[in-house]
Amino acid sequence: MIVGIDVSRYGHSESTGVEWYSYHLLNELFPMLGREHNAEVRLYSPKDFIPAVELPFNVHKHILPFQKYWTLLRLSYELLVKPVDRLFVPSHTLPLVLPKKSVITIHDVAFKKIPEVYSKKQFRMLEWSTRRAVKKAWRIIVPSAATKQDLIDLYGCDEKKIRVIFHGAPKVPVLHQWKDAEKKVMFERFQLNERDLVILFVGRLEAKKNLVRLVEAFSRFSKEYPGWKLFLAGKPGVGFDLIEAKIKELGMEKDVVMPGYITEAEKMFLYEKCRMVAFPSLYEGFGLPVLEAFAHRRPILTSKVSSMPEVAGNAAYLINPEKVEEIGVGLKRLASDGMMVSQLIGKQEAQLKKFDWEKAAQQTFDVLFE
Repeated sequence: MIVGIDVSRYGHSESTGVEWYSYHLLNELFPMLGREHNAEVRLYSPKDFIPAVELPFNVHKHILPFQKYWTLLRLSYELLVKPVDRLFVPSHTLPLVLPKKSVITIHDVAFKKIPEVYSKKQFRMLEWSTRRAVKKAWRIIVPSAATKQDLIDLYGCDEKKIRVIFHGAPKVPVLHQWKDAEKKVMFERFQLNERDLVILFVGRLEAKKNLVRLVEAFSRFSKEYPGWKLFLAGKPGVGFDLIEAKIKELGMEKDVVMPGYITEAEKMFLYEKCRMVAFPSLYEGFGLPVLEAFAHRRPILTSKVSSMPEVAGNAAYLINPEKVEEIGVGLKRLASDGMMVSQLIGKQEAQLKKFDWEKAAQQTFDVLFE
């Protein structure tokens, strides 16, 4: 048996959601593939990469350089001239040429739920690729029951081909021992001091994340709770101009900090420095920042829509993301109600245990070799 895996999203220097999923899942999956002694596994990528783990004897890199539309053109050609028996694509687009048994991960259908936050080009591409995946894929992996239901409701997807496999929780030490020199660099990088009170958001700065309403809620919060800063950490996305405009309109330039993309070390520092995390997204296929907050034992405010209640359980403060007043009240509660915060943090460990990358990889392995 020959198995192909699209690893084009693995090991990016500035990884976001899908890239992190590919990286963590495949690191656990690669060693498992060595169990299938009768299987040859081909890892397809447009550029060379260094695996974080040792590849088994039957797993080989196939580097296929190409500039644009790599999946639809170059990978399709490779599968045409050198067919495989099964194919796994951890991102949203299948190649044009497919084996009979193709497995794809559909992370969310946010573009369908809130189309106004996507460009017309993005929407058309996502709509086409999702409809094609629902029709052509042998199995579809989704990260939550909410996304499964969306595929059934919005695309009439056959429930029998869908497999719900949760993402894993980040493996983060409860308390990192920072050296004085390291702390100094971080405080200078973010222009912070020991006394600053921080609310943290981590993710792409885009309309889907509901950051305009978060900034509005923070502005109201700041009138009663001065001295706090809101950090919006991530790369700009569609709708970033509206976020910037709202910050300027409210005169919050000094209190709302946008440091851009942050490294893993910087992210760890900000999670440890912050007093709470805010993630009031309008829609998520999973919502990894919820688990990141749990791993760092930080209280988090998040939305009670789509997958976020599945991920958060009863260990987060849930709000209606479309109501600025609810977001503002939530920020005040997390800033002032120490007993409630302690109760939420006390529930986080049990919720974290439900999510494990090794378990996710094993379930993915089982799907590939059904």
